[in-house]
Amino acid sequence: MRRRDLIAVIAAAAAAPATVFADDQRVALAKAFPMLEQYLAVPPGERSRFYLAYRATRDRRPVSDARAAIVSPGAAAVPLSFDRAGFLTTRLPSLTQLKGGAQLVTTGAPFKLAAEARCAIPPSTHIAAAELAAALAQANAAVAKVAGPMAALIPKLTAVFFPDAGGGHAVLASGRQAPLPMFDAPTVGPVAYFEPARTAGATAVVLAKAPSRMLLGGHPKRT
Repeated sequence: MRRRDLIAVIAAAAAAPATVFADDQRVALAKAFPMLEQYLAVPPGERSRFYLAYRATRDRRPVSDARAAIVSPGAAAVPLSFDRAGFLTTRLPSLTQLKGGAQLVTTGAPFKLAAEARCAIPPSTHIAAAELAAALAQANAAVAKVAGPMAALIPKLTAVFFPDAGGGHAVLASGRQAPLPMFDAPTVGPVAYFEPARTAGATAVVLAKAPSRMLLGGHPKRT
């Protein structure tokens, strides 16, 4: 996968592109898992605040019946498993597997495998704004490191999205509360989000419910 492909995936984390699998197909593992090889190539200490997750969908709906297995040269096949929301629960491939000729073999009905860039903070109803800002900063630095000379052309990750949290507000240093904006994100639905740069002086984010996960992405575009 080229650097430009990595940029396209992570910069749209709230509506991530997907690898499409047809019936009974073999795909190189690095292609099957968008962005994973580049992510793992970044030193662990420089990606400790964010991580990748993968979700199977069909017709824009998450599916738990996706059928696939990782087949590495000289090793037994490792079937993939997905939870009810379509998220991959099997351990992600290693950098060695991605570079060692392993393939993803799919069977049955077609599906898509999409990447999400997530904030590595335990979901909660009360989250420090500084921690969210730090996750965005680290992810932007990682993308810039992979992109090299192209870094100046890449849109920044500016927002953290909170699926399944309902509404929420930012708490400002003055004690005032600022309601979080909402965005109807593809494959996610209505979701509250927080942009540190647009909420100066925020000290915390308070949500109606703990989110299912926290996604890193760019400023949402209205349609």
